[in-house]
Amino acid sequence: MEKIEKMRKDQELLEERLWKDRMQILKNQEEKVKIAQAKAAIVGNGLDRREVNALESSFSKEIKAFDSDQALLAWDALVAKQQNALEALRVPGMFVTALKTDREKQARIIQVLDGLSGAEDDISVGP
Repeated sequence: MEKIEKMRKDQELLEERLWKDRMQILKNQEEKVKIAQAKAAIVGNGLDRREVNALESSFSKEIKAFDSDQALLAWDALVAKQQNALEALRVPGMFVTALKTDREKQARIIQVLDGLSGAEDDISVGP
């Protein structure tokens, strides 16, 4: 059970780090908007549609890049590590896989294990 608790803690730490990183992107975007608004106020205008579109596009690209280049890669690596650890513990049906159907079966196995252990938070090997 100690190994499973460590996996839970590792997952929680990763989720927290990814959330903080994502929120930092949002904070940076808000700062860019404030700067653009301040510049527009100095000139005596509001932000024009082109500037708003550019800011929105930049933010969208940055979030998508974070999700695909960092968050999903980190999550997939954690899932593989968990699958490997659970396989080493000889949990039936656990092996390293990226196939959606296999991961769905593994998620159901984890739900059963969580129910047996009385755990509130689950380990995710989700899709």
